[in-house]
Amino acid sequence: MGRVICFVILIGLCWWAAPAYGELCRVYGEQQICLVSLKRSAKYYWEYRAVLRINGKKIPVQKFDCLHNLDLANDRRKFVCSLIPRR
Repeated sequence: MGRVICFVILIGLCWWAAPAYGELCRVYGEQQICLVSLKRSAKYYWEYRAVLRINGKKIPVQKFDCLHNLDLANDRRKFVCSLIPRR
């Protein structure tokens, strides 16, 4: 009986101490842009594939070029590329 109680307490502590995962969000203009997932291309190190959530609506996977400083960059690209450390 004592082992069962210890096991239940151990499981309870593991559940209570579980890490919390949150989305990284920023506000650009009137839009709240959140990063759901981010993957770097193996072939082109400057390309990133990201899934974003804009104002609560999930956007499908998009490619972002973070190597070239494009003057016509939109808020999505600025957000994703701002998370990448510069070399």
